[in-house]
Amino acid sequence: MSRFALASIFPGLPGIAAAGLAAVVLVGCSKSAGSKEPPKLAGPGDGEERVRVPGAKGGPGAQDTQGAPGAPSQDDDAFKLKPEEGALSIEVPSDAVAGKETTARVIVTPTQKYKINFEFSTKLTLAPPAEVTLAKAELKAGGQAKAQGDAEKFEEKKLAFAVKLTPTKSGDHTINGKFQFAVCDKDQCLAKREPIAIRVAAK
Repeated sequence: MSRFALASIFPGLPGIAAAGLAAVVLVGCSKSAGSKEPPKLAGPGDGEERVRVPGAKGGPGAQDTQGAPGAPSQDDDAFKLKPEEGALSIEVPSDAVAGKETTARVIVTPTQKYKINFEFSTKLTLAPPAEVTLAKAELKAGGQAKAQGDAEKFEEKKLAFAVKLTPTKSGDHTINGKFQFAVCDKDQCLAKREPIAIRVAAK
């Protein structure tokens, strides 16, 4: 708005004051015209954590919020895989023997509507008891490079990690852990965080 327009509205306003008021009006208009709220990603309050669909414009295919302030606990039901999204299964070795390496598997199988998100920072973190040693306690895949990494299977319809373990004593042992991954349909990707318990009976 010009000084002359302001002067016509406020006839008694001095020229310098009118110029200053014009600057304030222009700044206010430019801020209101250019302000746009960023797209909102659903968070814990929405029941699920949504991440960008792979290849979507405006950034990487997923946002990893593991460990972020206010992030939900690992066993929050809202972040568990639902039956309509897929199934999480754990295959335990039936031939475990003390002192001998064997393999357990953690597997995600999406339903027909969903697929594995390769761009999400997929990670399986395990904490073995004293009587079990692991070849690797943290297994990773995915990320911006879409790398297979430590995954045995890293496909749209199957994600599998092979956990190589050695019981040092006979008996029942439980390896606890946490598993983060994401599944997508055609419209959205959902981050999942699942508690893991691998139970091994060693002879």
